[in-house]
Amino acid sequence: METDIKIKPCKKVETFDSNKKPNGWLLEIISDRDAFTENLTGQVYLTTIKPGEEKGFHVHAGAKYFVTCLKGRIKSVIYTDRFNKQEIQSGDGNFKTYELPLGSAHLLSNKGDKEEAYVLIYRFPSWSPDFKEQLDISPEEIDTEETWRKINSFVKKIQLQAF
Repeated sequence: METDIKIKPCKKVETFDSNKKPNGWLLEIISDRDAFTENLTGQVYLTTIKPGEEKGFHVHAGAKYFVTCLKGRIKSVIYTDRFNKQEIQSGDGNFKTYELPLGSAHLLSNKGDKEEAYVLIYRFPSWSPDFKEQLDISPEEIDTEETWRKINSFVKKIQLQAF
């Protein structure tokens, strides 16, 4: 029996830290680039973080991110500049969604020691392999003057290309 229900396989991608050590995976749920929906702009995906692991630091110079921890407990560390840092705890018992400001340096870490954390992300615009708007940063270098010169230069360059 045929129906008119559309089905889209979800793409699963293993993720790694800056030392190429596995730290979880990502599952693309839906994107305006997948020709599955005509009503969505941007992209929704689920990412996991292994117990005690981190994702980041990195900067998205051309995309806004909205983050919700669905399972487990995470800590987000967000730098809007070298001297302004905010930490947000979320997840089990403390559900919330927050926006990462465009061009902010951020890190997600799983605060649990037994289970993967499941984090739902909405990003706009959706990811494209042709738009290299992510800059990875070593946690050891996040608060140096040289790193922030590099971040600021990268953000300006990408925003000139994108907007």
